[in-house]
Amino acid sequence: MITVLISGLGLIGSSIARVIHRQNPANEMIGVDPDDDSSQFMLQQHIINRIDTFNHAAQKADVIILAGPVSVIISQIKELANIKLKPNVLITDTGSTKASVMKAAQSLIKKGVGFLGGHPMAGSHLTGSRSGSLKLLTHSTYFLVNGSQTQRQLDQFKALMKPAKINWTLIGAKDHDQLVSELSHVPHVVATTLVNAAVAQLQDNPTGLSAAAGGFKDTTRIAAADPTMWTAIMLNNADAIDEGIEAFKTQLTKLQTAIHNQDEQTILRTFQQAQAIRESLDK
Repeated sequence: MITVLISGLGLIGSSIARVIHRQNPANEMIGVDPDDDSSQFMLQQHIINRIDTFNHAAQKADVIILAGPVSVIISQIKELANIKLKPNVLITDTGSTKASVMKAAQSLIKKGVGFLGGHPMAGSHLTGSRSGSLKLLTHSTYFLVNGSQTQRQLDQFKALMKPAKINWTLIGAKDHDQLVSELSHVPHVVATTLVNAAVAQLQDNPTGLSAAAGGFKDTTRIAAADPTMWTAIMLNNADAIDEGIEAFKTQLTKLQTAIHNQDEQTILRTFQQAQAIRESLDK
């Protein structure tokens, strides 16, 4: 039996807690979250064993999982650098940007603490511990960034997550941030901007967004995600996101020009290419 601290019991943190609980219900699970409702729900569901303060729980844990927003993760890493931890503790995170997290983790690495960067590629527009599930992480890609973890610590963490049948993928921090910028961060910018633009365009229309059908709702679903978390992501991966937005603007301008010029062939090729690529993702 080991003691696992999960700080942040939102969608991802609560899902990880469910996976670890499934792997071995005998493990002691400690939860920390600023939202008492999330903590109490996990406690009532018997997924975590107790609620504690971050500093006190960190001293008792064999594995510490930081699952809050990136800004909180970085702040907690700084706190952990000044806490007396167990000699062989493993600290890992779930932040969707890695360069800033790994930079902050140097304070732990220099002290010989085992740190492993992590990011599960799973999510939803839903939030909170009630929205978490074992299914959310099942067969998901889980990026790992090497830090100072030992092979034993890495094997231990993978064993804890075994019920989810994770697709573990090793990647560098910079490459990770570039990749998720294109696959996750810029799409969120696009969805958010589309919602706000539609509201502005339709403000004088009495029907407005009430007529929104499946296409608009599917395209903008992720815009309903947690604004605090996404603000932290934008600030922590600004360069890669800025580059991705510029690339998107270039493609959008090309299509806009084709539409303006009634260039049927260019419009058709653009939609055909996107259709083929999108269909391949479901195979």
